[in-house]
Amino acid sequence: MKKEIPIFWGCLFTHNYPFLMRSIKTVLGYLNIEPVEIEDVGCCPYPQLEVYDKNVQLALSARNLILAERKGNELIVPCNGCFNTLNGAHRDLKDHKLREEINSLLPRGMRYDGKLDIMHLLDILNSKLLVIETLIKRPLEGLKVAVHYGCHILRPPAVSTDNPENPISLDQIVEAAGAESIDYEGKIDCCGFPATLFNKEEATQTLRNKLRNIKGKADCIVVTCPACFPMFDNPPPELKELGVPVIHVSELLCLAFGVSPGELFFEEHTIKVDPVLEKLKLEKPSERELVEKYCNIAELESHCEACRKECTATVITRDTENPFDPLDTVDKLLEGKFYEVIRGKEIWRCLQCGKCEERCPNNIGLKSTFSKLRELAIHHGEHPKMIEGMIKNIKDTGYSLPKNLEVRKKMGIEPAPEVGIKEIKQILEKIKREKK
Repeated sequence: MKKEIPIFWGCLFTHNYPFLMRSIKTVLGYLNIEPVEIEDVGCCPYPQLEVYDKNVQLALSARNLILAERKGNELIVPCNGCFNTLNGAHRDLKDHKLREEINSLLPRGMRYDGKLDIMHLLDILNSKLLVIETLIKRPLEGLKVAVHYGCHILRPPAVSTDNPENPISLDQIVEAAGAESIDYEGKIDCCGFPATLFNKEEATQTLRNKLRNIKGKADCIVVTCPACFPMFDNPPPELKELGVPVIHVSELLCLAFGVSPGELFFEEHTIKVDPVLEKLKLEKPSERELVEKYCNIAELESHCEACRKECTATVITRDTENPFDPLDTVDKLLEGKFYEVIRGKEIWRCLQCGKCEERCPNNIGLKSTFSKLRELAIHHGEHPKMIEGMIKNIKDTGYSLPKNLEVRKKMGIEPAPEVGIKEIKQILEKIKREKK
């Protein structure tokens, strides 16, 4: 049975890098750990918010820590900045007087007692090093890696055995995976991310120095931090020639554990990781293979003109500047343009009315195909914001659409009855866990 431990993702993982969340969950699963989601948490908050008001930062951190405490006595934090903030707040709030002051600022019923054990992902991986070595199915031999720790887990160190001036925990994990961790000048230097908010030129120069010391020496950069990740993966135009593929430590371990590259969403990286996969003699699935994986090719090839002629959305947009043709999507899938389809807007124009299935001479239609494509789009983080809004409304009120209180009020009738959302939330959370 896996050990359940609450996890705090923070802003960047949640909103920008869900594919890294997936690889982290996969690695933790191999280590017999089940990360438990924490509802209603907010920003850690961002480390530099303390310059605005230290008590604001501590109170917001304490609120997050209380929500985590309700799930367990341990907390996993994969983000360097979030770890630095939350662990720092936890440390500061050991002071009884300060803790009482901050607790007085919190909403009624919320109180932080300071009993949480906060662990960075790197600390967990380092503590499981011997286990990791037994899980390696595909040693990453021949791969030269430049590790980047990131500032916020070195001072104070997230891994107690690390020397901030000469850390070794991430190097050891890379070596356990069978790769070579190279030494390079400026290894513990900053990537420049903290400076991006105040001085982009300085941030660019910091990154330039780092990349110059890595380029030509390593096949890839391995990071733990979701703020460092985009600095290396999407450098400014003037540094493009210095670009090196960047891989999160969880992605690296997944490859070493034998996970297929096709399951890791490397296509979401800005700098292609193909050279890394080629060196390891690994192949990621082609887009055509993805179409074959998720769609019935025979059905796609059997579609005739009926869908085009009968589709209501096609009929009403035929004479507009932006006509809808469902068979255009079919053609793109048959051409292997998987990502163009699921990232595009056309799959959301289908009305899902089912008319095409009713009129289809082969009893197929396209309703189920478009529904599947939408599901894949959401799976890849591509979907209209309205979908998230509807789910939030259901969780908050039991209804997918916002309430209109004024109409009933004008008619002189009572507000609509409240829905028992406790059970609804339980259903949504159960489905969410099973999907993972």
